[in-house]
Amino acid sequence: MDPQDFMDQFYLSLLEQGWTLPEIDQMDIFYYLQLLKRKMEKPQSYIDEIL
Repeated sequence: MDPQDFMDQFYLSLLEQGWTLPEIDQMDIFYYLQLLKRKMEKPQSYIDEIL
């Protein structure tokens, strides 16, 4: 995926979630991407593993 395709998908995803174009343009995109990365790295655990 080239950078333009990534940004297009990124904007479309946020627009579908209710963001507006000015809100997306004003956001700290690097911090947002760091949060997404952290969320993806967080291991999923199940209740059976905890008990």
